[in-house]
Amino acid sequence: MNKQLKTETLVFKVDSEQLAMETIEEYKNNQSVDGYTLTKYNTTYKSKKDRKTHEIIDEFWLVSVTKEYEVM
Repeated sequence: MNKQLKTETLVFKVDSEQLAMETIEEYKNNQSVDGYTLTKYNTTYKSKKDRKTHEIIDEFWLVSVTKEYEVM
């Protein structure tokens, strides 16, 4: 019997680098409990600047986690 694996990628927008790291750690720690394998994760810093003054008006981190699990 072949095992079917499903891959799911989740993306979150968070306000700080600390919160981004905590989100990844949470998914790492819940792997065995929730029955998935974390196959990929990363964070990307993004900022928006004012067109005239070039001041940063918004900054955030995108957290991406990809998990894989068996489908019955």
